[in-house]
Amino acid sequence: MPRPQQKTNKPVIEAEALSLEDWLSHVLVPENERNYQIVDYQFPTDRHRDEYLDGIHGRSESQVRKLLRGFLVPSGTLGIDHVTRRWVCGLDSGERDRLVEETEFFRRLIEPPFLPWDGVTWILDLLPDYPTKALDVLDGFFIAHCQTLPDGRMHGLSDSEAIIRRRYLQCDNPRESLLSLRPGEFEYLIGALFERMDYRVVVTKASRDGGVDVEARRDEPGGRAVVLVQCKRYESVVRVHAVRELMGVVARRQANKGIVVATCSFTSSARQEASENEMIELIDFVSLNKLLNKHFGSKWPERIHYEIRRLQAGAARPHP
Repeated sequence: MPRPQQKTNKPVIEAEALSLEDWLSHVLVPENERNYQIVDYQFPTDRHRDEYLDGIHGRSESQVRKLLRGFLVPSGTLGIDHVTRRWVCGLDSGERDRLVEETEFFRRLIEPPFLPWDGVTWILDLLPDYPTKALDVLDGFFIAHCQTLPDGRMHGLSDSEAIIRRRYLQCDNPRESLLSLRPGEFEYLIGALFERMDYRVVVTKASRDGGVDVEARRDEPGGRAVVLVQCKRYESVVRVHAVRELMGVVARRQANKGIVVATCSFTSSARQEASENEMIELIDFVSLNKLLNKHFGSKWPERIHYEIRRLQAGAARPHP
């Protein structure tokens, strides 16, 4: 069992037979207030998981965090640790010493105070603003501990990742949050986005942009790139003229790529033109929303003015 084994006379509730809402009503009760035992470290079945994910955007932030707190591995001990400890202690001294020397988990397992798990509940502090970093932590934790994690806890980590992806990376935000920006503010926001994507950025002056609003560069060996970005804060559609204009600038500047980022969609002729030129990429509002969710968190409409001011303050100054 993933929980520390304790003698208890509390009855066990068969979670698999419960509806989603009945199960939630039991697991969201603080553990020290329960007079029952129930699976609370993972969704009981795929049915429970799928139903919860389908309706996750109607759930409160408090409930989502409580559920994640139960699914994530806590610091301390888990119920199966005494079995693993007995196995390690039964090894010959040379093999045991090797395990302890090479693996922190086994060192913590057999040395006082016998608390083998450095938990990951702290990733809740990365949400909602940094969901991709939270997922990176879970991925690394799983790689480091997959040989020692109980099955239930592995399922719980998988369920946690599914919750984070659906709640914080697949969230539909209102387009009006971007349309309310002035054109120059939108350009700085896109500059801040590319900065989060590990580019050095320069936002150009409107009177001297040469058809480019943001220049994004990478200088790493083997990954050097110059990307020229046009920002279109439009309510309707971006037409093929904008794509052809950017193609000319990319060719003239000998850049690696040109990207049109828009708050709307593109005409079919614009998409066709881009599809025939590998150096041109189109990012419509749907794709832009996904990028903003990924790099600024699902509540990015609340952060955009901070990101704009931060970049305007000097992280990337306009060309003179």
